[in-house]
Amino acid sequence: MKQYLKERKLIYPFTAMLILLLIATSIAVYFSAARKELEGLKTRRDEMVMLKGEFLSLRTRIDSIERKKNLAKGSSIIPALEDLFASLGLKNRLKSIKPVANREVSGNVEEEAEVSVEKISMNEMVNLFYKAENTNMLLVLKKADIKTSFEKPDLFNLTLIISLLHER
Repeated sequence: MKQYLKERKLIYPFTAMLILLLIATSIAVYFSAARKELEGLKTRRDEMVMLKGEFLSLRTRIDSIERKKNLAKGSSIIPALEDLFASLGLKNRLKSIKPVANREVSGNVEEEAEVSVEKISMNEMVNLFYKAENTNMLLVLKKADIKTSFEKPDLFNLTLIISLLHER
């Protein structure tokens, strides 16, 4: 009987150590899985932050285009182009504005015009393109034909096809 009690006394510490070892192993496995999940969530968060930046950038561009489209509501391309050239002081160099086409594009109207400008400098050309891009209307430069002037080679003659997109 004494031997049985001695063996029994040894079983309790081994059993306790075995239980503690199983608990420690399960905790380690749990923390390892939690760490992997945390890393996955961090990469998803980084992707979301990147997508948020792209979304905000696209949203500001779309809002800008929508504002331009709403401002151009009901206007015509000829007065819009005359105002554009007058704001740059190039109205006297404007040779002609010819309406080319009117199209309906997904509920909007696209008007095209061919514009001829004579004897314009490179700086004035850059200012014209910048102003056309940053005007409060949705103007699109579809084609540009640039030739040097016959009288002065440092000046240019432009033939542009510009379209104005606006709501009906």
